[in-house]
Amino acid sequence: MKKKCERCGREFEAREPHFRFCPNCFSSPQSEASNITGLLLKTYYDQKGHPLKEVYIDVPQKLANLFSNSRPQLAIKQLRDVHRKILNAKTKAMLKGIDHARTILFKCQTDLEYQLKRNVIPESFAQFMKHHLALAEKDEKSLEGFFQHLDSIVCYFPIKR
Repeated sequence: MKKKCERCGREFEAREPHFRFCPNCFSSPQSEASNITGLLLKTYYDQKGHPLKEVYIDVPQKLANLFSNSRPQLAIKQLRDVHRKILNAKTKAMLKGIDHARTILFKCQTDLEYQLKRNVIPESFAQFMKHHLALAEKDEKSLEGFFQHLDSIVCYFPIKR
């Protein structure tokens, strides 16, 4: 039976119905840090200024799976809270400029450190956010690209019942 790996998102042939991971992810459990490194975007736009496909497709789905299967597990509420903060920063940047939005982005950084210290968010999510907050604070367009990327992750995040 065909299944989708919960860690990397690839399809694999499951020998048993309860198998959740592909043979690669099961046989060589990698640390979250090495899993996240290949999924961090360096930019959100190509040379012509058009958004990259990776902002919306494939990478966000893999990140959503990684964050939801990490320990401690990232809850959808935690992700939506960060999403709301980035939306506020984006709105402020569009109205008043990136300089006014940077304080919100800096506050996100301190909130992440505190949550990481309390062990309520996964290390992979903290790494993702630190990397992308640094990219987002450059200008309004980068902040918009980060918001679109984060929005895509929220859309792909699995709903657990």
